[in-house]
Amino acid sequence: MPATQNHTPTTGDLDVISQWGLVIEGFQNTNKKVHAEVSSAFSLEPAEADTLLRLVRTPGARMPMAKLAREVAFSNGGFTKIADRLAKRSLVQRSPCAEDRRVVYLELSTQGTETANALACFVAGLVHANFVEVLGKERAQIVAEAMAELRDAHPAL
Repeated sequence: MPATQNHTPTTGDLDVISQWGLVIEGFQNTNKKVHAEVSSAFSLEPAEADTLLRLVRTPGARMPMAKLAREVAFSNGGFTKIADRLAKRSLVQRSPCAEDRRVVYLELSTQGTETANALACFVAGLVHANFVEVLGKERAQIVAEAMAELRDAHPAL
């Protein structure tokens, strides 16, 4: 335990912990709702849907698998299983990098592009209804900017 002189939290300490708890609970509840609707409509697990959404937003609709794994917060081995499931459904394909044989890209197939585009439209509607409409456009933008600032201040481990 870190050494401190006083082990009794102040009201301010408890307030800031409560604020953080509300941020987490609000995000988790909203994210679970969005993922449940995505799963129901597309039969995709959260990491699968996130992978398709990242690919469809990326120029060329392809990314190195190691980078995708980091962005969806999976180990390379765990992400391989996600890529395998998406490939089995013909939504993605692997392609080697011409310049570096250690790099393997995951890219959307034709069917994957169609699915990812439909998914992106569906998720945009869910985000609008469950985030933007709840907070209002201006507050939603402020929250997004604040979360980006936190992301940039604390890169993934």
